[in-house]
Amino acid sequence: MRGRRLPLRLRSTDANDTDARLWHPWLRINRVLRAMLHTHWSAETWAEVRVEFKKALALKSQIRRAGWFN
Repeated sequence: MRGRRLPLRLRSTDANDTDARLWHPWLRINRVLRAMLHTHWSAETWAEVRVEFKKALALKSQIRRAGWFN
């Protein structure tokens, strides 16, 4: 199975996703992380995904430190 292109940010593609850009940043980053982990990536693509995954985890930590939950 060939890997899909890495979703760098959520894009609204149908009627149900039109409000995606209004979601809380924590929810958006969690959806991206889940998509990365639950997609079967090819060996070549996984190297790129792994780099982006680390960036997404860093962003999640940054959001947490910013006090969104306090």
